[in-house]
Amino acid sequence: MHSHGFESPVQFTPNQANWDTFVSKPRAAGINTHDPDGVPWISPADWTAARWDGTIYNPSRMTRVEFAAAICPSVDRVRGLREVFYQRNPFADNANPTKAEVDEWHRIAINHVRSLVGYVSPDRQVKKDHCMFARALWGDERKFTTFWDARYPGTTGSAAGPCQGSTNSHCGSTFIPTLADQAPYLPAGHPGCSIQQGAEGVFSGPKSNIPWSIKWSRGLCNTLIAEGFWGGHVGPWFHRETFGFNFWDSNPGNNNSNAILRAKWTGNQMPNLYCNPAEPGCDPNHTGPNIQ
Repeated sequence: MHSHGFESPVQFTPNQANWDTFVSKPRAAGINTHDPDGVPWISPADWTAARWDGTIYNPSRMTRVEFAAAICPSVDRVRGLREVFYQRNPFADNANPTKAEVDEWHRIAINHVRSLVGYVSPDRQVKKDHCMFARALWGDERKFTTFWDARYPGTTGSAAGPCQGSTNSHCGSTFIPTLADQAPYLPAGHPGCSIQQGAEGVFSGPKSNIPWSIKWSRGLCNTLIAEGFWGGHVGPWFHRETFGFNFWDSNPGNNNSNAILRAKWTGNQMPNLYCNPAEPGCDPNHTGPNIQ
């Protein structure tokens, strides 16, 4: 299975994250593999239309609608993503990708999105972070369950929770258990996690029964369509140094339920190399990675 030099990447999504329905639901919908060609509603012609010819898209010179269509020809097709998938072959078995492989694929995919705007230098490559993956899961456990509530009382609906009955979509965002309670979620010897400067996005677009190769993309594409390149929830996808994802099945009994993506971002926030034409002083002809 691991021929062709395939090396298993390091797992960042904690074992405690329950992905059972993300395995069973696609199969129940007749989807047997998690690669782009396994997505039945995207035709070969659709993927061909979403190829990338290497054009660097400059959001300063495009309308919001034009830019969103360039990056996301549809919410399930990020431009050039199919080619990147088959160049990298991130899953040793496309029918059964591991958490480690999916985590690595998300790193590859985010960096591909960055390459579409010319962000290709090493300092602009996103990296996986154990604390961000763990904190995304802790936030969801705090928001969607009562697992932590007895040990960690607090103000219902606050950023730290508890969250039952709250309408705050970011409830749980600052919840961090004690070092002893963190340990099972982290690699042996990891120093533990604390509050860091960063950002959080909660994206309700992804679906529980969609293959892993594209499950994440509605989180980016719906938001890009709604907010544009300068939107607050879009910025970290292009500019933050480290990330962690957690997907939570909002209704395990419904095959078409949403898989809510909680994305945590931290590390350096790289400067935006483009200027917003809506702001005074922006010269669209003098922005972007290729402008000296």
